[in-house]
Amino acid sequence: MMNRSVLDCGLVVLSEYIPAFPSFSMSYTVRGGSRMESVQLNGIYHLIEHMLFKGTEKYNLKEIADISDRLGGKLNAFTSKEITQFYLKAIDEHLPESFDLLTQMVRNSTFPDEEFNKEKSVAVQEIYEADDNPETNAFETFYRNVYQNNGLGFPVGGRVGPVNALERDQVYDFYVNNYAPNNLVLSAVGKIEHQRLVDLANDAFKDAPASKPRSFLVDSPNFSTFTKNKKNDSLSQVYMIMGFDAVSMNSPDRYPYMIINDVLGSGMSSRLFQRIREDLGLAYTVSSFTDAYNDCGMHLIYAVIKPENASECIDAVKEELEKLRNKGITAEELDRARYSIKSSIILGLESNVNMMRFHINNELFQDDVLNPEQIIQMVNTTSVDDINSILPKYLDSEQMSLLLYGDVLNA
Repeated sequence: MMNRSVLDCGLVVLSEYIPAFPSFSMSYTVRGGSRMESVQLNGIYHLIEHMLFKGTEKYNLKEIADISDRLGGKLNAFTSKEITQFYLKAIDEHLPESFDLLTQMVRNSTFPDEEFNKEKSVAVQEIYEADDNPETNAFETFYRNVYQNNGLGFPVGGRVGPVNALERDQVYDFYVNNYAPNNLVLSAVGKIEHQRLVDLANDAFKDAPASKPRSFLVDSPNFSTFTKNKKNDSLSQVYMIMGFDAVSMNSPDRYPYMIINDVLGSGMSSRLFQRIREDLGLAYTVSSFTDAYNDCGMHLIYAVIKPENASECIDAVKEELEKLRNKGITAEELDRARYSIKSSIILGLESNVNMMRFHINNELFQDDVLNPEQIIQMVNTTSVDDINSILPKYLDSEQMSLLLYGDVLNA
């Protein structure tokens, strides 16, 4: 059972006690990512993520590394479009040390000048590396064109110009404001009692002013349709991305849509895999997936193809989309999708890290919080008619965005 407490300072504390696990996972999640940035500050959340490993008021960077290794070497972090998360995994006897290290990093980092300059250079190199990766380049280009003039279209790592222009004091002030307790969620799953976690947090944040948890403050984007060819004749293949306006994390259609995506392109038995790869032999890589956010979402179809096969592949995908929308799914496909989704949920939550993130996502993004068993029940009770009745709203090839990246002159 998941337990939830809100401290006077606005910090949300979530935990689930699972005594069968000899370990626990713990994290701090910030309500903030590249979506919340301005053009001038694009990349600042990602740079802050780097800086929190570079020294605190209590530990220098070498001590952070030493303690992490002693705890098991499972300290890490990531930045996404809507959140930034710092997490670790340790055995239960290391709870006080683990909590102290993670809290020091998140709340008391010092941003040493020499480390800031080095880490800014590293962040710029990471941007160049991402740009050299054709898959990453394709998706960044796609998002920039779909979500024009909105933070959802910004790359998580930022752009070279804005990142190079960031100053240490500017970034530190941003960190202090956005890493306040009322903008954080502390979560843990495993062999850790909720009250003990709450006591540690109350002691660590006893001097923080009273406040209420913040909400996400974002501008909802418009989904822009476009067709774009981006040339890179150094590539031997073309990276194709199709995108459609789709379900948000709170959409009433989100569970039926899980089945739609499974049937269309999420596995080897899916329609796209069978048609594009097995029947026509047009691609080794072909799949579809949804990318859902707090207030919007997108359905993406992705394939890597020979330039001369691009037109045939696009036509075949459109044919499958129209067939799905006009004729719907079958009872056999529904049964197969149910088993696939159920297995994915159960297997995905076997680790305490994934269970921890499940609770965080519920806290931050879901209006109606459901446990895994309830989600499976929602999927199991969705009928063929339920799915086919909503299909006409989605996956319209007339309202599609399309990017081809690679040797497009020969496509």
